Amino acid sequence: MDKRYVVPLKDAVTGDLHGMAGTFRILIDEESTGAKNYALLVNTMKAGISGGEHKHEKNEHCWYVLSGKGTIYIDGEPHEMVPETAVYVPVDTMHKIDVGPDEDLTYVVVYAPPGPEKLLREKGARAFEQ
Repeated sequence: MDKRYVVPLKDAVTGDLHGMAGTFRILIDEESTGAKNYALLVNTMKAGISGGEHKHEKNEHCWYVLSGKGTIYIDGEPHEMVPETAVYVPVDTMHKIDVGPDEDLTYVVVYAPPGPEKLLREKGARAFEQ
């Protein structure tokens, strides 16, 4: 694939999120654009889904909510996720997302340094299985 500077959502690398909880879309990463210090995705989690608690030992990351509502638990503490809200999770910090029952939750996620998107590219829905 040629490296590029502009990646339309329709051209993103797309697959199922772990647990079949929704869809990931990789827009910017080293493979698609040459970005070496971060990866940017747009993900959609299905309404009513409760994600599994996990952590990333080498990656901090953040979300920016585009649509839908949910709750993110960071080290067990709940925080509301609503449109036009940004969320930060430090390296090696337990977190999970529960999506509200009425609509899907769509958000931008950035991993720095990159890494989890490589597992998604390789294994899709099985990316984070132990």
